[in-house]
Amino acid sequence: MSQQTTLAVVLPKFAEFIQQLPTVDALAKCDEEKLHQLWAGLGYYARARNLKKGADFIVNRLNGRFPQSYREWLQIPGCGEYTAAAIASICLNEKVACIDGNVIRVVSRLLALQDVWSVAGRSRIQDYLTQIVPSDRPGDFNQAMMELGATICRKAKPLCDLCPLQRQCLAFARNCIEACPPKKPRYASVEIELFVLIFWHQKTDSFAIGERTDGFLAKTIGFPLTTANKLPQIGSWRAIQLPSKFTHTITHHRITGRVCVIQLNSDEIDRATWQDLGLSKTLHWIYGTDISAKLSTALDRKAFQLFQKHSHSNSICEQLALDL
Repeated sequence: MSQQTTLAVVLPKFAEFIQQLPTVDALAKCDEEKLHQLWAGLGYYARARNLKKGADFIVNRLNGRFPQSYREWLQIPGCGEYTAAAIASICLNEKVACIDGNVIRVVSRLLALQDVWSVAGRSRIQDYLTQIVPSDRPGDFNQAMMELGATICRKAKPLCDLCPLQRQCLAFARNCIEACPPKKPRYASVEIELFVLIFWHQKTDSFAIGERTDGFLAKTIGFPLTTANKLPQIGSWRAIQLPSKFTHTITHHRITGRVCVIQLNSDEIDRATWQDLGLSKTLHWIYGTDISAKLSTALDRKAFQLFQKHSHSNSICEQLALDL
């Protein structure tokens, strides 16, 4: 959970997750809807799916037996080198280096190494750590290195006077700490305008949602999403665009979200059109009192909050139908 999310956000979510799914067997049997609800707000939903895939593998392929080495953990779906090394060294006392961003920074400064993001640079860091990680208490060593990077050898304003490795640090000796490591190359931000389509059966106050089948929100449950050039596809419905908009960020996608409310007089939606909007065949009608708990992503909840804001002020009914 903390791979891409701050601990302040993770801790309450972790407590709820463990309470609801206390065993690997419970996680393996968890349905997708519940899993998305427990993960809601953390983003990067592939992590939740990978957790379930890993649990499925352990329960059904390994008969519930947890792997007992670094190499065995690497065979678990969704378990990468960092996670495998952390488990193997901390839980199994295996002599293997655990490398995260904090450790990369510490080693970069120890070796005055600026080429850390290339394959060759990462390989040099791996080789160095493999040589120095002790056979005795490797988990404590790995945690100490991560803690050193998080609290002393910080990205900005490192506390070199308190560092126990100052005498061994080449970057300190050469006065090039700020250059080690250089900033990690980032993906250029992609600006996207999305339209969230809220199908609303006003008489029953129910809403249509489904599982998305493609795009960067694939496998999440929520409202259909579309772009401006595809809006004409919904021209047969009476659609109202809300005047407000919201913003949302997912990885390097910066999203401007707009909401189109489509009022229906019945619960029937053409399944072919539903699939054309990027959702699976299964369509769920959810009452307004229950909808927030069913939505997987913060983007969907922002859109629904915008809908609520305008419906409470009766402005939806005052909007003109879109000229699509």
